[in-house]
Amino acid sequence: MQPYITRTYMMKGKQQKVLHKGTNDKVNAFITLLYPYNGIKFNTSRTRNSGDFINHIKNIKRYVLKRSIKRFILVIDNASFHVSKKTRQYVERQSGWLTVVHLPKRAPFLNPVETRVNRNLKNDICANYCYETEEIYCVL
Repeated sequence: MQPYITRTYMMKGKQQKVLHKGTNDKVNAFITLLYPYNGIKFNTSRTRNSGDFINHIKNIKRYVLKRSIKRFILVIDNASFHVSKKTRQYVERQSGWLTVVHLPKRAPFLNPVETRVNRNLKNDICANYCYETEEIYCVL
């Protein structure tokens, strides 16, 4: 996978070499922070669409049912797959256990997944390194 290149400290006159295979096979992650448990639920996918997001909600539903949680509040941003007609219809059918709260548009600083997970994931795992497989993403 093509690496995420970021600034790094190097000695004067030296340059870090980041080898890569020249293609960019992306792995998308749907991540939900579980408050107050400080855990996460995630799904990975080759695409990022409504169907994949609905699969992630189904994964959350299994978690909720297993722990006998009566109400789950899901706070999401306004990504296209979060607000699509297909997603809205699915969420409406889950009203017995799921409440969805939408964050304001263009406010990533309000989304703890962006600030606590994605930023660290990019900086600590993806930066300046090329992985041959996506297996590293599955150990999160």
